[in-house]
Amino acid sequence: MRIVACQFYSHNVLYGDYASEINKRYCDLNGYTYYVEKDTNKILNKIEGRSWTWYKPHLIKDVLEKYPDCDYVLFLDIDAVFSTDNRKIEEFIDDSFDIRMTQDHGPSLVNAGVMLLKNSEWSKTFVNGWWDICEEFPRFKTGLWHDQTCIQLLYERIDKTRFSIIDNYDFNAREYNENMFIFHAFSYGQLPYRTIDLVYNRKFNVKLPTESPLSEVAKLFRTDKSYLHDYYNRFYNKLFSKYKSSCDILEIGILDGQSLKVWNEYFENGVVHGMDIKDLSLNESRIRTFLVDQSDENQLFSFSNLGNKYDVIIDDGSHKMRDQQITIQILFDNLKSGGYFVIEDLQTSLECRMPHKSVFGWGDPNKTTCLDMLYSIQKGEPRSDFKTSQWDHFISQVDEVMISEDKEDSIYSIIKKK
Repeated sequence: MRIVACQFYSHNVLYGDYASEINKRYCDLNGYTYYVEKDTNKILNKIEGRSWTWYKPHLIKDVLEKYPDCDYVLFLDIDAVFSTDNRKIEEFIDDSFDIRMTQDHGPSLVNAGVMLLKNSEWSKTFVNGWWDICEEFPRFKTGLWHDQTCIQLLYERIDKTRFSIIDNYDFNAREYNENMFIFHAFSYGQLPYRTIDLVYNRKFNVKLPTESPLSEVAKLFRTDKSYLHDYYNRFYNKLFSKYKSSCDILEIGILDGQSLKVWNEYFENGVVHGMDIKDLSLNESRIRTFLVDQSDENQLFSFSNLGNKYDVIIDDGSHKMRDQQITIQILFDNLKSGGYFVIEDLQTSLECRMPHKSVFGWGDPNKTTCLDMLYSIQKGEPRSDFKTSQWDHFISQVDEVMISEDKEDSIYSIIKKK
C-alpha cells in the first residue's frame, strides 16, 4: 500500500521547517511518501484571493495527480506533526470509507487540519465540490477557517456512508504526547513557533540551552499553568531558577501528569512527587505518584508521616476552601527549611462568595476563605475556620506570605518556611 502524507506552507510560517522535517522523518522511517509545497507564489495563484487555508483542496488534487498509484493521501496542516514514530497510518484506514476526518475541537462538524482520503473518484469529486461550494457562499472565501465551514455545508449533500468522522483525541490531538498519533498545535497560536520547535528539539535530541527558562521547557507539555494562567512567566521562572540543578518537589492535583513532566524535564536532579485522588502511574524514572485525598485529614497525615522533605510543595488540587487550608497546615512540616509552599488558583476564594459560582462548590461563603487565612497571617492576626492539630505549629513556621495582585482570575500565593 502506498500512502502519501502532504502539507504546505508559505515563507512567513516560521515553524514550517520544523514541522516538515518532523513529518518527513516519520515518513522515511515508516515507508511513506512525504510531499510538501512551499512555493508561496504558486499557493497565492491557486487560491484566487481566498484565505490561505483554501489551498488544501488544490494540494490534495496535485498530490493525487503526482502520485496516481497511491492508495491514500493524508493531509496535515503545517502545525500538525506525527507525535510518535512507532505507529502506522494504516491503523486509521477503513477501506469502507473514502474520507476520514475528526470531530472539531470547536463549533464545526469536523476539523480540516487532518484528513485521510482514499484515492477514489468519490474523493476526487468531494475535493472538487469542496472548492466549488464556496462560490455559492462567497462570504466564506476570506475567513481563515471557513474552508472548514464549507466542508460542513458539503457534508449535507453527500453520501454520508462514504465519510467517516472519528474522535479527535488521538488522530488530531490538541495536546502533545509521545504516545498520541498526530499533534495539531492550533491552540498554541499565540506562542512562538506554536511549540513545534520544541517538539522538533525533543525528536532530534536537540538540547535546550542550560539557561533556558522554565517557561520554555513547559511549552513541551500542555498544562494550564502555561497557556491559561501564565504562572511560569509570572513567578515560576524566578522561583525555581535557584533549584535548576536539583529540586525535591511535590505537586498536589496532577490530572494527567503533564506538570510533573515539566518538573522532571527542567530540574536536573531531585525527586518529583505527585498526589491526586486518582491513581496515575507515569513511565518516568524520577516521578512517583501517591493516591491521597486532600480533603481527608487522616490521609494527609499518613502521607506527611512518610517523612519526605521537599524544597517546594504546590497545591493545584481541589481549590476548595477547607482543602487548601488543612493541606498547608498538615504538609507545611514536609517543607525543608527555607522552602516554599505554593497555592495556585486562589481566585476560587473570590468565587466562593459569588452566588453564580456556587455550582463549583468551592466552600461555605460564610467561612474563612483561603485568601482570608493568608491575608490574616500577613497581618499577624492568623485565623481560620478550618484549623487542624497542626495550626499553631504551622503558624510558627511561616516566614513570609506573598499574594499575587496582577491577575484577578489567576491568583497565587507563595508561603516561605523559616
